[in-house]
Amino acid sequence: MAITFEWAGYNSVDEEWNFNVLSTNVFGFYGGQAGQAGTPIQVGQYNSSMHIRTGVADDTDGCNHPHLTALQWASDTTVSINGDTAVSLNGGVETTDCIRVKVSSDTNITILASRLYAYNSTNVETAPANLTFKSFYHGTGGDTAWTWKSCGGRTNALSCGARDVAGTEHLYYVGMSISPTSTGASTLFVVRFEADIQ
Repeated sequence: MAITFEWAGYNSVDEEWNFNVLSTNVFGFYGGQAGQAGTPIQVGQYNSSMHIRTGVADDTDGCNHPHLTALQWASDTTVSINGDTAVSLNGGVETTDCIRVKVSSDTNITILASRLYAYNSTNVETAPANLTFKSFYHGTGGDTAWTWKSCGGRTNALSCGARDVAGTEHLYYVGMSISPTSTGASTLFVVRFEADIQ
């Protein structure tokens, strides 16, 4: 059985951008206006811009890559999308506002449980230093209990639920937002999605 995880972002006109998280492609969280890259996030504030970086030095405003929809924590039950007035997570957020995680297999699988969290890049149990990482899971069906969760380290992971119907692809939609707790760049952290597969 071969399992792959594929992350996809959407820009402001809902054009999909797929990229392999195992390559040099990374998420960039920034301050400033939505669609900008390279502007620092102020301590105590949350990112107002989100971007795809295709290399360590690629953080300028004049890039040629799509700017992801920026999801900025406003309260535990609301979000500002691309700097607009905050809306409810339940009903105000579309799947194309989110990051899509696709779990694929060459055979039919079910997912018993799944989780999302950030860690310090060396120990999955250790939260990133000098920042708060929050995420939410975009519920499906009748699930209305969407809320931001601080997800620093595996013990504090956000539960993204099960997939009971067997298939070769399972899709999850999540939002992410970060806030620095001290000055200086926070680059040594990893966002991880895990799935218990059967």
